[in-house]
Amino acid sequence: MVHLEITFGVTWGIGGRLINYLYRYSPVLLRLSVVDAPEWCIAKFAQQTLQFVLPEKDDTYVGWTLLMVQVDDTAPAFEVFPVRIHAIIEPLYGPLGFLTMMQGTSQNVSVAFTVAYKPLLAIHLPEGNIIETPPLVPVELPIGITNLGNGKTIVENEVVSYPSGWTITLPAQLVMEAGEYREMNLSLLAPYNFSSEASITLSCTPHSYDDYSLVGQTIYVNILAYYRPP
Repeated sequence: MVHLEITFGVTWGIGGRLINYLYRYSPVLLRLSVVDAPEWCIAKFAQQTLQFVLPEKDDTYVGWTLLMVQVDDTAPAFEVFPVRIHAIIEPLYGPLGFLTMMQGTSQNVSVAFTVAYKPLLAIHLPEGNIIETPPLVPVELPIGITNLGNGKTIVENEVVSYPSGWTITLPAQLVMEAGEYREMNLSLLAPYNFSSEASITLSCTPHSYDDYSLVGQTIYVNILAYYRPP
């Protein structure tokens, strides 16, 4: 939501003081509307019609309203987009509506916004999260990642925990476009004396490619490795 300050000015002409005195309590209506915005954006006013009274002197009156802007999940990150607004002040008429006491006016303005980066990942394990790992036999487990965010993303990968004596490798980083799906392999090598089960935990964290300080929620993946000798 954006607070919009609106200024309403009146310039007195001939007989302005008298008109102001006679109509100083008359309402002056200001109507607002959104005339153009991107298709992935919804913009609307909290209050479309504002009511003023004539200023007491040849001066400016200030009011405000809220412009609410919402963008779809597909809106591209860091995109600068305008929302065009139409404002119209209705004329003020005298008795029976024959004489115009105050001229109306209208104006179009644009307010610019920037789409925020939305970091979001989905993890998919095509072969599940359980893998047989005989001692000293290299094995690999595929891990799929989908970038569900709205911008180019750096995915930082880390092996958070694993048993002593194991050799485990994982690509440290993936660079992904919005909507892209990639697979990487988790490589495991169990020690010579391994049997039974072992738990391994991985993490994947999304960062904006354009601004690394923008970071999303870390996703943790648990892998169960096992070997049962014959």
